Amino acid sequence: MFRIVCCLVLALFVVAPASAQTTIKAIVNGKPITSYDVQQRERLLRVTGGKGNLSREALDELIDERLQLEAAAQNRVNVSTAAVDNAIDNIAQRVKLSPSQLAQALGQSGVNIQTLRDRIKAQIALAQLTRTRFGSALKVTDADLVAALLKKKDAETVIDSFEYDLTRVVVALPEDPSSARMAEAERIANSVRSKFSSCETGLPMAKQTREVVVLPYGRRSQAELSSQISDALEGVEHGKLSKPVRTGDGLMMLAVCKKTAVRSTNAAMRALEPEMQQERNETFTRQFVRQLRRDAVIEYR
Repeated sequence: MFRIVCCLVLALFVVAPASAQTTIKAIVNGKPITSYDVQQRERLLRVTGGKGNLSREALDELIDERLQLEAAAQNRVNVSTAAVDNAIDNIAQRVKLSPSQLAQALGQSGVNIQTLRDRIKAQIALAQLTRTRFGSALKVTDADLVAALLKKKDAETVIDSFEYDLTRVVVALPEDPSSARMAEAERIANSVRSKFSSCETGLPMAKQTREVVVLPYGRRSQAELSSQISDALEGVEHGKLSKPVRTGDGLMMLAVCKKTAVRSTNAAMRALEPEMQQERNETFTRQFVRQLRRDAVIEYR
């Protein structure tokens, strides 16, 4: 018991200086943002290539995110742990790391992975709030796309695209899987992909694999697919499986049971849609956050 007490006392002495140095930098609608919060966000900005007055930028980001999360909560928009995990997984895949390796790499730069998770959670909350509350008003319509296509004199009005006949192959996962469970799901997905040579033989094999569910997805044009799925299908040949994509159900792969090249005016229009939608959403977001700031009580220290 004496040794335990001594260890606790020693731990208190070790962490006390960090606590004493933590100060409040701002209060947003009664909730504090500390110097530790700002320091962590500043380091994250530096790691991701930020320049200029990063301390001020970090504080501004944190204030905006507090207001976004408040607005989301008021509109009953909740961000699940799985949604944040999915985003972390996607970031890790892009830099060819596992989520744990990504956390370790950030830690070596003095950034707690929770800092990145908090940032992602606010981004997802704002995106969900935008879709649920303002989505219909912000949606880019076919009339908008036609008008934009006609304005772009140098744009192609007909472009090459693909039509797919797809089947979903999902390695099921619980909502908040452990790292061991995730690793096992990735092993199963890689095993199924390595054995998959055609839809005729591969889909029955997948159905017999433990933890794997096979579901119809149907015929889709490339223009109808989300950017995440479109990216996963890039370069996947007929009769093969796409790389896994994390979804709410687990790790999803898409079996390409048919792939047909087409030339389409609709595809040319849809090619403009992501950029137009992003520009419209960003403009709205800036206006929305400015309004949240005007309505908020923000005290700087």
